[in-house]
Amino acid sequence: MVTSQSEHKRVLITGGVRRLGLHIAYGFSERGALLGLNYHHASEREADRAQSECLKRGAKQVFLIKGDITNEAEAIAARFAKLASVIDVVVNNAGVFPKQSSLSQLSVKQFQETLAINLMAPFAIAKAAHAHMTDGGAIINIASLGGMQIWKERIDYNVSKSALITLTEALARDLAPNRITVNAVAPGAIRVGGGDLATPSEAERMGIAEDKIPLGRYGSPEDIVKAVLYFAYDAPYVTGQCLVVDGGRLVI
Repeated sequence: MVTSQSEHKRVLITGGVRRLGLHIAYGFSERGALLGLNYHHASEREADRAQSECLKRGAKQVFLIKGDITNEAEAIAARFAKLASVIDVVVNNAGVFPKQSSLSQLSVKQFQETLAINLMAPFAIAKAAHAHMTDGGAIINIASLGGMQIWKERIDYNVSKSALITLTEALARDLAPNRITVNAVAPGAIRVGGGDLATPSEAERMGIAEDKIPLGRYGSPEDIVKAVLYFAYDAPYVTGQCLVVDGGRLVI
């Protein structure tokens, strides 16, 4: 492990060129970070657009790192570490919200694929990246309210996100001697475009109307970004925690 000498955070974000991942990249850009934006399913045009916009918003540098997190984690982390010299922050953002399935409909293949993306990939990225991380580094996992509640016919998603929260706690304990913090952010219904779990239409189909949220509104991407930036910049003595950002939905 090495010690950072730079005032600019060097941040690797999986799924960083679209939807919530891109908003997280914007948040770090506005703080002058050097970014590694991993992508796999996004188009080259989307990636180039994300790179350009992050630079406009103040990012020091933006590297596009194409790769499948389910089987190329080591290469992704190693490539960013080589480009950036070291890694200060990892944001495990990439994930999947699979189709709704009862037990009789849920195939073993879908269950395995969901765990591969939502659980195994964050583990693999953390394992590959931690050796390149600085003293005081941070790993931030994007979990979900679905990791704390059981939703109808969402067996694979609930299990994967619940396990990700447990993984966060286990990694926090393991990496504490290296002075690397590991925390999670669990979004509730967030107003993000592009087909995410948290778009209002999807939330409404799940019975999560705005008037069923104690604070009376869907969350915004900025609500999640602020939580991520807190763990990255302002919480050196906080580890093993899951910050729920859901407008109070969990408490009811």
